[in-house]
Amino acid sequence: MSMEHEELVKCSKCGHEDGFVIWQSLNATLNPEAKADMMESCLFEHKCPKCGHVDSYTYDLLYHDMESMLMIQLCETEERVADYIAMFDDLSKKTDDLIKMDDDYTLRLVNSRNNLREKVYIFDQGLDDRIIELMKLFIRFDISQENPEHEVDEIFLEIRDDVPTRFAICLTDGQWGSVPFNQEVYDRIKEEMIDPEDNGKRDYIVNMQWAGECIHNMAEKLNE
Repeated sequence: MSMEHEELVKCSKCGHEDGFVIWQSLNATLNPEAKADMMESCLFEHKCPKCGHVDSYTYDLLYHDMESMLMIQLCETEERVADYIAMFDDLSKKTDDLIKMDDDYTLRLVNSRNNLREKVYIFDQGLDDRIIELMKLFIRFDISQENPEHEVDEIFLEIRDDVPTRFAICLTDGQWGSVPFNQEVYDRIKEEMIDPEDNGKRDYIVNMQWAGECIHNMAEKLNE
């Protein structure tokens, strides 16, 4: 089930106080409307009923999709990462009727709302986030080789009409660019770089660092 509570917040523009719902956990299967709000970032925003100003709030949230057997913990504070990893370890051992965390569940930990939304998009489309992160790493490498004056800040997969279309690229100077999503590259990485015996469901943190370590480990095996 979902868990939420209301807190009193003050508008940063006019000072008016109003109630704001904080979601500790969101069950997408039972609360699809809340999921839709989360994907639009509305779940983290409060519009002042007096002046109309919108404030954005940051808080940790556990996303749970029972149908897809997926849990994603949003944790924007580095100090709490170890706590959530321990929580996932505990959940993996549970076998009670409330949460049957069998081996088919995928567990992920992300550090921003954008990363949370992207992970949900990826899994909703039946894609493998490990392959997506490897594709991002190769995009970063290509940009560094072709345009060394450009430094990449973030890359996000964009999905439109339930189809992956492109990678949006944000540079450190604030400029944006994009490259098309290439299904052939996705399939080739899946075939050549992803171990079919390892489903990655317990790779809690799958990000750019994970992709770099994956490449490093493959290079070491080739040199053995």
